[in-house]
Amino acid sequence: MVEKSPVVNGDAQKAYEESPEYLREVLKYAVEIGASLRLQVDSETLLKRIVSSACKALRFRYAVIYLADGTGLFRVAATSGIRTAEEAYLQQHPLPDSAVARIIDERYRISDSYFLPAEAPIWQDKEFASNFVVVNSSSVDVLTPVSLPAFTPSDSYAWCPEDLMVVPLVSGDDQLLGFLTPDSPLSGRRPTIETMSLFELFANQAAVVIEGARLYSELREAVQQARESERVKNNFLLAASHELRTPLTAIQGYLELLGDYGETLDEAARARFIQNARRGCDELVLLLGNVLDATHLDMEKVSLKSGPVYLAQSVQIILEILEPITARERRQVSIQIDATLLVWADELRLRQILLNLLGNALKYTPAGTGIELAAQCMDLASMSELSARAPAGSRSIDLSSGTFVVLTVHDQGPGIVLEEQALLFTKFTRLTSAKNSMQSGAGLGLYLCRQLVEAMDGKIWMESSGIPGEGTTFFVAFPSYTG
Repeated sequence: MVEKSPVVNGDAQKAYEESPEYLREVLKYAVEIGASLRLQVDSETLLKRIVSSACKALRFRYAVIYLADGTGLFRVAATSGIRTAEEAYLQQHPLPDSAVARIIDERYRISDSYFLPAEAPIWQDKEFASNFVVVNSSSVDVLTPVSLPAFTPSDSYAWCPEDLMVVPLVSGDDQLLGFLTPDSPLSGRRPTIETMSLFELFANQAAVVIEGARLYSELREAVQQARESERVKNNFLLAASHELRTPLTAIQGYLELLGDYGETLDEAARARFIQNARRGCDELVLLLGNVLDATHLDMEKVSLKSGPVYLAQSVQIILEILEPITARERRQVSIQIDATLLVWADELRLRQILLNLLGNALKYTPAGTGIELAAQCMDLASMSELSARAPAGSRSIDLSSGTFVVLTVHDQGPGIVLEEQALLFTKFTRLTSAKNSMQSGAGLGLYLCRQLVEAMDGKIWMESSGIPGEGTTFFVAFPSYTG
């Protein structure tokens, strides 16, 4: 066990460190640092001032401030008296928290700090000693590994190059933020308890700087998040209101026509107007479902009622809803889906997925261009590349048994550039091409498609060369139902 007595130096040094002149000098530097804390100066500059002032006030040649980086290491944050090359070396050799934990031991405690004399048994541990270096101003090679002296100094109060002072930087909630390590006192003497206490004064100022910088960073991040949240909310409300206005306008228009001219319309016209109004209602229900499901999916409360569903029939229902758009834009929609293909899915959710995919194909491709839909049943061998094509982070599905029905939706639009393809299927995300277009959107469609498809044990992905005219193909794999 290391005795604490070597830290208490001779009476002469102790008397000097208790003298009014010395204390006034220390206080002057401490006040200067206190004044700097009120200035709008970056934390790195403040830490350099603190470590430099501590060395000048307490007459040490060198000092280093280490800060915890949150990964189990303590890295150099500021130095005094250390040359650039030496500081670079220290930067490249951070201290592991396991070594720091061994230093902060009651056996080495002096005041609220720690002092490890060169003769301490802990230095016999080569692994521990390898984490530290000795600064020797008389040597060309300033940084050398710690090693025990060949003999014990006759003067037990003399400072040894292998001595180590550690002054902790502690937060208001008693968390270790880092530490200050002064080295090589000009007096050539080991520190007294009074010296350790004065170093703690500067260490406390450094802790204030660190906590202030952390709080400022957290506040700035919170403000940025609040602003971003407000921006996303406003954009969403604007886009959602525009999206909902389209089916509402159609419903209102057809109902007004029926009210104003119902008695003069023939049965076929009335039936067509009612059917168109019903389609608008269906579209409105699905659009509102997108908004509600975004919340439910985030809270993992989405409910599914899966069962066998004819894929071709669901596709036809969605095409009927979109028929006013395809007719107005003179779209040719090619469908190659076997009427007998059954998928295991929630029928309403399946229609939501189809509406989003086909709606996007209509929104972001030129009028007059065609859209192709096809589906085929695939066995496990044909699905071997599925995971490679699926979006990053998508949930894995069990491919050990069964077959899948893969639906493809291909358009002849401008395609999606490779740099932006990774952004697809994420919430509130719209690509640059979509933002620059006249089309509105809430950035929820593909996100919901992915969540709903995966909730039904399927997968969704896309392929596009990004070359205008070659378009984009979306693939959706649903578990097939064979009865």
